Amino acid sequence: MNVKRLDGRQLNYWVAQSAGLKLSADYQLPGKPHDSESGVWHPHTYNPANDWSQAGFILSNEWFTIEDALVEWFGPQWPHIPAISDNPLKWFMRAYVSTQYGDEVEETTPFDFVETAAPVVQKNYTASMQAPPRSVLSSWFGTKSW
Repeated sequence: MNVKRLDGRQLNYWVAQSAGLKLSADYQLPGKPHDSESGVWHPHTYNPANDWSQAGFILSNEWFTIEDALVEWFGPQWPHIPAISDNPLKWFMRAYVSTQYGDEVEETTPFDFVETAAPVVQKNYTASMQAPPRSVLSSWFGTKSW
């Protein structure tokens, strides 16, 4: 897929890959703030294509390479192109992905985003948490070796 066409969750996925972030295995509630220093990302919390606070770190560290990619794509007048000036952050993140992966990335969706209300928690019962025997006699038989 052409990087210039990336959008939404796929764009956020490729930005995370470009930044070297790993997918978080922990369930994250939508709206929870993304921890930029955690080294992980989650589709519910990571949205650098639309959130300046999340993209700011990338922009401050990679601005010159991002701008070079935009100049290569659109020429030196790139800031005056309406598509870019209407939504610059998406174009900045697309350019960032291209600096890491080139102009083409895999088109397939990297994983399914399954929406769940809450994580399923299974209790891990240990031997000490088992119910006591029903009678003293049954525990006595268990200690005898015939």
